[in-house]
Amino acid sequence: MSEKRRVTYVIDDLGHGGTQRQLYLTLRSLNSASDYSVIVLSNLVEPYAPLIRALGVHVDVVQRRGSLDALRLHALTGRLRMRQTRIAHAMLDASGIYTYLAARMCRMPVVLSMRNEKLHVPAGLRAAVLTRALKNAAAVTANSEAGRKFLLDGIGVPAGRIHLVPNIVDVPAVSRDPHALKPVIGVVGRLVDWKRFDAVLDALPLVRRAVPDARVVMVGDGPERQKLENRARRADIAGAVEFTGAVDDATSLMDRFACLVVTSASEGTSNVALEALARGVPVVTVATGDLLRIVTDGVTGVIARDISPEALSEAIVRALTSSSLRESAAREGPRLMRERHSPEAARDVLLKLYASLR
Repeated sequence: MSEKRRVTYVIDDLGHGGTQRQLYLTLRSLNSASDYSVIVLSNLVEPYAPLIRALGVHVDVVQRRGSLDALRLHALTGRLRMRQTRIAHAMLDASGIYTYLAARMCRMPVVLSMRNEKLHVPAGLRAAVLTRALKNAAAVTANSEAGRKFLLDGIGVPAGRIHLVPNIVDVPAVSRDPHALKPVIGVVGRLVDWKRFDAVLDALPLVRRAVPDARVVMVGDGPERQKLENRARRADIAGAVEFTGAVDDATSLMDRFACLVVTSASEGTSNVALEALARGVPVVTVATGDLLRIVTDGVTGVIARDISPEALSEAIVRALTSSSLRESAAREGPRLMRERHSPEAARDVLLKLYASLR
């Protein structure tokens, strides 16, 4: 940039999550710590606050007191002014509401983010405010074509204000041996109902008829964990399902996976799918969000016709037993990620966007 511009990112929390990891990778790619700062709207700051601070980026914490908290809005406004922020960029739906309101009071440009293919805030006042914010923001970034389409058709954001910023993924320098793997089915993400991880458990008994030693490793935590554990016990597959809980870096476990399964009801660009492909792991998925743009049936994964136990188990068995798919995913997955999801690709879009907001 020809002129230094202080950008403050605002995010709901810095706990385990794909958007939180993307913020860290984005700041790492920008490589100019003095131009950027972060405000997190809760005291949940592990594991990413220490990593971001290690980049030299200042992290402020504004504690949450309740829903649509006026004191938190006041505190955010004060922090933006104190940081001499010129552009505020909110990373999630909830933080988008506060950031839009605070930026208006500070008379600064606000950039909002669309991280999915629909809003993830409760219907009512919060959804109405966020919809208005998206329509009136100086710019909105989307990480998927599905999210871009929702902004255009569902919200009415002018096309010229939407900027497609690809998610960043690290591609390991050393590839794994795709044939030296046990039939481990990976599931990664926050354990919430819209991820539909119960579908994987329902399919597992059918998978084990074809691949008797197949097992599931479920990485993540959330409000649905107890229900999922109970479901595994009722289906008599508890011994074939491992719940790891939340981990700081799920990619460290992905080298164990023979395949990754994504069953979400909605997605923008799935971080876990990108990270799996970067490691050459075949992805089993359904047609959601932009997943069909990165998962090609028989090349980088398998497309299930739906999430019924029969359809999903058939797709998983293909992923576990096809040597040609394992070889193809090991080759094509990392290549695709290098081409489309490099740090430089995201950085260049953001720097151009920030420079335009004079």
